[in-house]
Amino acid sequence: MSEFLCEIGCEEIPARMLPMAITALGQEMEKALTQHRLGMTSLECHGTPRRLMVGVFGLADKQTDLEELRKGPAVSSAYQADGRFTPAAQGFAKSCGVAVTDLERIETPKGAYLCSRLILPGRQAAEVLLEIMTGVLKNIPWPKVMRWGAGEMRFVRPVHRLTALLDGKVIEFDNGEGLLSGQSIQGHRFMAPGPHIVTGIADYRQTLARNWVVLELSQREKMIQDGITQLALQVGGQAVIDLDLVTENAALTEWPVPLLGRFDAQYLQVPPEVLMTSMKSHQKYFAVQDSHGKLLPSFIAIANLVTPDQGVLVQGYERVLRARLEDAAFYWQEDRKTTLEQRLHSLEKVVFQNRLGSLYAKAKRIESLAGFLALLQESPLVEQTRRAGLLAKCDLITGLVGEFPELQGVMGGYYARHDGEDPLVAEAISEHYRPQGAGDLLPKTPIGRWVSLGDKLDTLMGCFAVGLVPSGTRDPFALRRAALGVIRMVLDGEGIHLPLKQILYKALHPYAFGLDADSESKRVGELLDFFYGRLKSHLLADGFEYDLIDAVQALGGDDILDAVLRIRAVAKFRDLPAFDSLVAANKRIRNILEQNGLEGEQALRVDQNLLQLPAEIELHQTILASDVSVRQAVQQRAYDTALEQLADLREVIDRFFDQVMVMDEDLDLRTNRLALLKFVRGCFIRIADVSRLVLSEKK
Repeated sequence: MSEFLCEIGCEEIPARMLPMAITALGQEMEKALTQHRLGMTSLECHGTPRRLMVGVFGLADKQTDLEELRKGPAVSSAYQADGRFTPAAQGFAKSCGVAVTDLERIETPKGAYLCSRLILPGRQAAEVLLEIMTGVLKNIPWPKVMRWGAGEMRFVRPVHRLTALLDGKVIEFDNGEGLLSGQSIQGHRFMAPGPHIVTGIADYRQTLARNWVVLELSQREKMIQDGITQLALQVGGQAVIDLDLVTENAALTEWPVPLLGRFDAQYLQVPPEVLMTSMKSHQKYFAVQDSHGKLLPSFIAIANLVTPDQGVLVQGYERVLRARLEDAAFYWQEDRKTTLEQRLHSLEKVVFQNRLGSLYAKAKRIESLAGFLALLQESPLVEQTRRAGLLAKCDLITGLVGEFPELQGVMGGYYARHDGEDPLVAEAISEHYRPQGAGDLLPKTPIGRWVSLGDKLDTLMGCFAVGLVPSGTRDPFALRRAALGVIRMVLDGEGIHLPLKQILYKALHPYAFGLDADSESKRVGELLDFFYGRLKSHLLADGFEYDLIDAVQALGGDDILDAVLRIRAVAKFRDLPAFDSLVAANKRIRNILEQNGLEGEQALRVDQNLLQLPAEIELHQTILASDVSVRQAVQQRAYDTALEQLADLREVIDRFFDQVMVMDEDLDLRTNRLALLKFVRGCFIRIADVSRLVLSEKK
């Protein structure tokens, strides 16, 4: 058993790509070893900004032999009349390099055939590893790659060296572009560049540690967390630990060194979100706050260098941050000289989208649509909602948001408070962009929710109205994310019942110029289908199955919350003992009605005088009694209760099919029994089309 070490030395890998690359390299290496029939005991993969490393332990010395069965001519055509082999058989044996008498006979579903069993001996590991590493280098799924020099090699950054050792011996690798494998590595770029000779994985680790490189990403993350925690205590505070920022700094450094810096306390007059954004997003610094969550005039930067005087580094970090905060303080003062309302008409000069008009037009649409949503919910805050919708986009033309785009909405809330707007309006403006992603916070206030819904629904309907519909992976206006945001807001907490079709027609109205009624209906229908597609993905992620969703979606409703309540009820229905029997019965009823052209909206009346057999009389009486309670439960949206009541019909329906001939020769009896079945199906359809469900015994 052998040990294999490979390090790819390159220029700085982008921090956001490094964790993915480490994982992908390990996966690609493991997959390649399996495909090339090289066994191993274990594998590890690590990376720093300037290197990717993979180590394989317990590697087989050679490939396992491969047995290949080659099929030749059919036995019926392999022998001549006198028993001698035909030319076809002889030619097959020659192509396999064996005597014709050594061919074997196998039986297949198509008959007997001659075959040759070949043993392909495995190659030595060193030879195979050359192919493996060539493929692995190409298969790491970088978001972007580059070429350098005159060669054709592609990688995320220029590769300067390749260390490849099998049991301490160099595996010679030459890509034809000047990249040769060797036995040396580099240490820290500034503090111990090298080269340094290594003989194996253990020596490799020790050499890096001696030369200021921490190999494991997780260890660098721990060094950062421990360091910033200790430094924050020095100023009587605690670090604001963002795990993504910890990982990003760990991916930016090979020897992370946390350093404490300070800034002028006068900048604390600027909103804390501005300070946090400047420190975290722009400089990759960690903020420090007191026990009450108030920011302190301190920060912690992560250096990738140890110098005789670390204070010089700190001064540099402070100088860069000071410039950013000085800009922020200036814009904070200047922006408040003009109210949001005074900025409103300036939005006319800003294009939202070429075919969807200006930001001013969008603000007016949000005002109308958000107010309409609040009115539908009989909210007493309609006017405040309209006001928030009208002013929501005004901060986009402020200096501070121009400098810090991440703070759109948030700064609008601050400016609204400064302007003396209703606090509810200000809070709604600050949160109306939420949620901006699958895990993002939702608006906390009703007005914020109405404005956010109005904003997203306007964008969705506008894009669908002019044909800017997502296709494949392309979604330049983030419509999928907007639809998911609407779904999350509708389903959050106790949920909101919204007549989505009516709302979409309202949202379509400003875009309906030149559209006839059929075109409007088509646009709204397409967007409804889009919403149900997003809802399906959302529910599948929550563990609900396709058939549950399809059974409810088949009803064609437009209340997302109501649809989810029905789906949850059908999920509970699946656990009832009567489930399979009733689903099978509904499938049978649907098929009978379809065959007779009765599966549709038309109503049929059951004539009690034509009910003759005890089983059909019993079914009619039972379904009449159940229908009353089912209707009441449906009105209260107690769909699980309604399905539990319908579950009691199992034995009655089974007896009906056992004892009653539906397709009787008497046309009146047949029609009446079909009407009875349609009545039964109609009771279930009030909750879901259970005939679309998959029987549990088939799952």
